[in-house]
Amino acid sequence: MTTLSPARLPAWAHTALRLLAIAVVFGIAGYGVGWLLAERFPDAGALPDFRWADLAAGGLALVLVVAAVSTLIASLSPVRLGRLLKLEGPAGAREISDARLQALVFGLSGVIMAMPMAIAALGVSPLAGLLAVGVLLAIHTALNLKAWRGGDELIRRVVTDSASVTFWLGQGLLFVWAAAERLGAAPVLTAWDAYVVLMGLYLTVSMVMTIRRGLA
Repeated sequence: MTTLSPARLPAWAHTALRLLAIAVVFGIAGYGVGWLLAERFPDAGALPDFRWADLAAGGLALVLVVAAVSTLIASLSPVRLGRLLKLEGPAGAREISDARLQALVFGLSGVIMAMPMAIAALGVSPLAGLLAVGVLLAIHTALNLKAWRGGDELIRRVVTDSASVTFWLGQGLLFVWAAAERLGAAPVLTAWDAYVVLMGLYLTVSMVMTIRRGLA
């Protein structure tokens, strides 16, 4: 009988196992935080309009946070980061700095994605919650722009291609749904529903583009 030792596992298997382990840890931590919040704020209750889009947004937020933690962990080892970026040797100071900036962008993306549900569940004032979202979004936009300017040509091409494909697919799907909705053949979508679908489509397209360009 032949067994696969960790050293003999393919690179994608190492990545999948690492992401799975991180997801399990965050799942347990999320359950614990939820339990503590329920104990601390028993009158907060559940979201009054908790829907499929909220579940999808929570899943996307978790994926983004896992990506942030995974990227941050990789940046702690120049050798590991160099292999991840497919460099000829260990990653340098600039590559490490760029990776940590990208991890911060991923993390903020996940936090912002989850904030509307968290704010509603905790009973925070809508105005105060929207102000908090706006501040974090402004910081996120500035950091995202910095990461874009600091990226190489290949990274910029992946981002541009992902945005273009997401736009064409998204506007096509949105039109079909809007037409069906107008004809009474589909339920009405809210702006939140549409944004969650768009974000999910963008993350999927980005992942495919990254793999096709040999960056993952």
